[in-house]
Amino acid sequence: MQPESAESASRRAYRELRQAILERRLPSDRKVTEVGLAEDLGISRTPIREAIKRLLLEGLLERRKGQGLWCVVPDADEVREIFELRLRLESYAAAKAAERATPAQIEALTASAHRMQALAQVTEDSEALIAGIDQENARFHALIAEATQSPRLMHLIRATVDVALVTRTFRRFTPQQRRRSAQHHLEIAAAIAAGKPHWAERMMQVHILSAEDTMDSDPAPDASAESLFQAGGHD
Repeated sequence: MQPESAESASRRAYRELRQAILERRLPSDRKVTEVGLAEDLGISRTPIREAIKRLLLEGLLERRKGQGLWCVVPDADEVREIFELRLRLESYAAAKAAERATPAQIEALTASAHRMQALAQVTEDSEALIAGIDQENARFHALIAEATQSPRLMHLIRATVDVALVTRTFRRFTPQQRRRSAQHHLEIAAAIAAGKPHWAERMMQVHILSAEDTMDSDPAPDASAESLFQAGGHD
């Protein structure tokens, strides 16, 4: 067997750390360390360090002054607040995009919606599928923000959208919910293409409220799931 390359080790570290945080298998009430994570994953600290950089940018980890690294998963009140902010900002953005989007932006948005629809037809869950949905969803919403032609609004949306929470929402979706969400993308793109601000705004509201509904109850992590991150090495 060929030795794992530095790049693939970094990807594996990122993937496994990210999943462990999202599934709440890492402690949020005490710090974690590079050494402990490297020991649990069985890989060197360099890939762990690269993975940590990405997770810090995504907001799944934070470095607290004098306290080291901590996992960050929003509580129920924070989740509601995030969705409320998204509801207001992204609905407004959809309306403005319907007024201001260029033909090229409309074409890109429509293409993204069709790619999401294709992904939603896949019924077998996998990390690759979730990653693909994540990427396409981020592209779609970023295109809408760009189509507003408003740098201030784009900044507000980027500061509000919690990447970790979006991913967690997709992980909770059933195949039927994924298809429904993809259909929303098609409707939003159609409304923007038609230059209908009210329609675009309402469809974005439906889209976000539908996603919020899946987060109303947040079950505890599956205790039966095998975890790489058992006690030890994280204090």
